[in-house]
Amino acid sequence: MSDVTLHLGDCLEVMRSMPDKSVDAVITDPPYDAMTHNGAILEKEINFEPLSDVSQLVTEFLRISRGWVIVFCSLEMLGDYKRAAESSWVRSGFWDRVINMPQLSGDRPAQAGEGIAIMHNPGRKVWNGGGKASIWRYDVERGMKQHPTQKPLALIKTLVTQFTQDSCTIADPFMGSGTTGVACVQTGRNFIGIEIDPDYYAIAERRIRDAQAHVPLPFEMTGGKR
Repeated sequence: MSDVTLHLGDCLEVMRSMPDKSVDAVITDPPYDAMTHNGAILEKEINFEPLSDVSQLVTEFLRISRGWVIVFCSLEMLGDYKRAAESSWVRSGFWDRVINMPQLSGDRPAQAGEGIAIMHNPGRKVWNGGGKASIWRYDVERGMKQHPTQKPLALIKTLVTQFTQDSCTIADPFMGSGTTGVACVQTGRNFIGIEIDPDYYAIAERRIRDAQAHVPLPFEMTGGKR
């Protein structure tokens, strides 16, 4: 069973209490810049002030991670993450959402997808994706979404398995509805999640607990019998 630790609170405060290099990777989806969210219908207000300068976040992401730091962002923010990461920057990735929402105003092209900032601390890199390019093609989440910006589970499971190994520990400082935690449970990774909103924290806790309840036991995975 995966080891899961959840924190209700501000991610910067929680991360600053964590030891250096205490997780194997950070995979997270912070709110994007205010311009990206402008006009979006959101259930809850977002405080964009802490996101106006992502350097504090990147500093903590890289400090607590032994290896990869994978961050979803708007395409316009990739340069901000690159500047903040400095020598730890690896490259830009892209999530092709396949079937995108059209530009309702009709006066400009619709957004093609979302950026993925790919960073890594100095040292040897381990990547399970072979020679694949840094583009991931998955439809947006169209089921019963628990969060307005919820990422598809299949996409997150792919990132988890490509950027980490079995039994690694992954942190998601912007846990939201807990999709990364569910992906970790289903792929045999340990998970540390942080969420500031009590309602989303409760949703994440429930989703991860449900995922744990449905993980096959060892005898089921190997075809053994009781």
